[in-house]
Amino acid sequence: MSMRPVHKRYLREFLPAMAAYVVLMLGSVWLVRYVSSPPARAAITLLPTIPIAFAIRAMVRAIRGQDELERRIHLESFAIAGAVSCFGYFTYGLLLGASVLPSPTAQAVAIWVLPTFMGTFGVVKCLTNRRYRVQ
Repeated sequence: MSMRPVHKRYLREFLPAMAAYVVLMLGSVWLVRYVSSPPARAAITLLPTIPIAFAIRAMVRAIRGQDELERRIHLESFAIAGAVSCFGYFTYGLLLGASVLPSPTAQAVAIWVLPTFMGTFGVVKCLTNRRYRVQ
């Protein structure tokens, strides 16, 4: 089974963005240790967000190019993943507030918001595809 043009375009746009993200993430983590100026540190630290913006753009373009069923599956998956991720972080926050769990640094919590959402989205999308019996 061959890929539809919309999916080929998505891969052409998404994969280079992710490769650039990995390179910039590793490079910025290494480089920021040697820079003392706060504005320069901020600029270096935020470099990996540029390819993430391009990856998001690729996702949006792919969703807009899909048929109604595929868009519905994506919308449901995003909505459910958002709700589950928010609920999970809310629950985690309550447990931290009650001192039931050891408090991590704010950075340790914040850095996991997007990966948690995207991972949850991936699982939910697989389940939603099964619900609609999509290959």
